[in-house]
Amino acid sequence: MRIRLIVGSLVAAVVCGSGAFAFNNNVFAPKSVKEVMKVAHKDGLLKKVLGGSASEEEKKQLLDLYIDMVEGEPKKGDKTEWHMAAGAAAVSAAKVVLGREGAVDELKKTSDCMACHSKFK
Repeated sequence: MRIRLIVGSLVAAVVCGSGAFAFNNNVFAPKSVKEVMKVAHKDGLLKKVLGGSASEEEKKQLLDLYIDMVEGEPKKGDKTEWHMAAGAAAVSAAKVVLGREGAVDELKKTSDCMACHSKFK
């Protein structure tokens, strides 16, 4: 619950600080964890963000996807650990959206696939 409050606060800051999200074409419609993995990781959105070629809209999309991941549940493992790990990725994505120094490096660490897959998939 605490991580949801933190993530929610960061999202509010992003929305207020950089304008409203564009809700066209259901880009920001809630996604399952499986859908998040497909769009964010398999389709290359995370790679674009980490590589510095993502637009502001794509950075916001990654943040929204990671928020969906926080709200989801793991296939296995401790739910609290899941929320902490997913929340860390969401907070890192929010920092990228805000342009915080060192945010991309932090996102690289918090979006490590094997760290989560070994515990929760």
